[in-house]
Amino acid sequence: MFVSLNATEFRKNLFQMLDRALQGEAVEITYRGSKLRLTPPPDRSKLARAVRRHALLVDPQSIVESDASLMADLEKRWKRDDESL
Repeated sequence: MFVSLNATEFRKNLFQMLDRALQGEAVEITYRGSKLRLTPPPDRSKLARAVRRHALLVDPQSIVESDASLMADLEKRWKRDDESL
């Protein structure tokens, strides 16, 4: 997948296009009848560029333990699963 644009559009959106290339998207620029392609180095994986996000603002364990009936039900299921092994 790549973005194709002419040199004028590229100049107008230079930093946006550079960011897209860093994100792994190829940017194809047409300049004086020739096509140039801006691509990130092949040795960087998408996972290496991933930014850690903290989706939960609390300890996940506190969510489970906040509902006593849920915790009791989980404990019963775990015990039953352990016994079946």
